[in-house]
Amino acid sequence: MARSDDVTEDMGGHRALTPRQRERRERILSTTYELLAEHGYDGVSMKMIAKSAKVAERTLFNIYSSKDLLIATSARERSDGIMLSIMDNVGEGELAYFYSLADTLAYETLAAPSLARGLATVLVRNPDLVGLGEIYERHVGEVLKDFAERGRIEAHEVSIICNLFAMRIVSLITLWSGGTIADNALNPHMRLAVCQVLAPHLAGDLQAEVLAEARAAVAAIRAVETYP
Repeated sequence: MARSDDVTEDMGGHRALTPRQRERRERILSTTYELLAEHGYDGVSMKMIAKSAKVAERTLFNIYSSKDLLIATSARERSDGIMLSIMDNVGEGELAYFYSLADTLAYETLAAPSLARGLATVLVRNPDLVGLGEIYERHVGEVLKDFAERGRIEAHEVSIICNLFAMRIVSLITLWSGGTIADNALNPHMRLAVCQVLAPHLAGDLQAEVLAEARAAVAAIRAVETYP
């Protein structure tokens, strides 16, 4: 089925939406968030979304050819918004952005757990539809490029680190969604993951700092989780 102009823009095309298309798109995505938060991935259907968003079901399928594509678009929009908000929480220090990355992702996940679980389903089933790697390249990659320019990491490692971040974050949210990671352990797990990704690519004082932060994250995890 051919995609309409609406989804061409959603998937990163260059054709601008009309005001009417943009309002409809925002209404559909907003409705999708609300229904996912209330019913979860399996409890939401295209028919339900169309009815709640006040669009014809046929129109919804013309714009988004499947539920997975619609929810993938929702996941991409939410992920992009979260990435933009990370800078608002950055503290002092060269590694502050990466700690903020961990803290912000954990906070946003726990702030809307049912929504996060619904979006996590499509992240696992159809990661290419979401384009999470591209999102990390665009946001985290800019910070890493600055590190490379200052000689803190090798320039050719930027893409690798971005992909590792994306994979580790998806894995953590999936484990949390399935109940393997408790709510109060998600933040330190996020911090540990960030440190584990960064540590092999840093040297000197920054590597020492990130290893110390990793040890602190492990201690925080042990404080709230029971191990044999």
